[in-house]
Amino acid sequence: MQPIQAISSIKDRPQKLVAVILAAGGSRRFDGIKQLAALGTKQPMLAQTLNVVKQVQNIIHQQCETDETKQSNLTKIAVVLGGHQQQILSNPLLLPSLEHVDVIHNHQWQQGLSTSIHRAVNFAQSQQADGLMLLLADQVALNVEDYLAIWQAFIDNCQTTCAFYQQDVGVPAIFLKEDFQPLLALIGDAGAKKILRIRLQSTRLVCVDLPQASIDIDTQADLTMWLANKD
Repeated sequence: MQPIQAISSIKDRPQKLVAVILAAGGSRRFDGIKQLAALGTKQPMLAQTLNVVKQVQNIIHQQCETDETKQSNLTKIAVVLGGHQQQILSNPLLLPSLEHVDVIHNHQWQQGLSTSIHRAVNFAQSQQADGLMLLLADQVALNVEDYLAIWQAFIDNCQTTCAFYQQDVGVPAIFLKEDFQPLLALIGDAGAKKILRIRLQSTRLVCVDLPQASIDIDTQADLTMWLANKD
């Protein structure tokens, strides 16, 4: 997809972004605590995602310091927890990755994914952020370069930006302030894809091809296959 018309004025660019990892699910299909599942490095799945996003944050901060055209800094990282929250927060292998990360408690997680998105938007608003990057804890194939590609496309076009895979739009995605109210209007198990599809229809969306975003972990079989084939 061709990028939307870029905004050339630096002062008009979104200045402050936050990233929120959605990890509040109860892992019903996984038959265990998915967020704590050990990957090939033996670190919990959520720890890997947190560490990758922290690397992204450091790179973005360095680039914003040295290049005045890159003003959209990633100032905060947060994670939304709900199911298995106590076990996750008390896991010693995860604690180092949670340093300098805001933990958002979603006490309504059983009411669907939309409730976690609401918490993420509320956090972005509390930080007076211009943009919100939403991502999932279980998209284990995504790396630093993938998230940076989303960020670069976002600052180049100053428009809502998302991944494109399996012939559809999806997260990770960066939403503008104007998306916050539509995101807050989601109900039940509806996710951010609904908002992205509306933007796609109105040609107000920038898409980045990320086929590896299609790999997520829902079951023990998914994890076994990922570990067997990731190298």
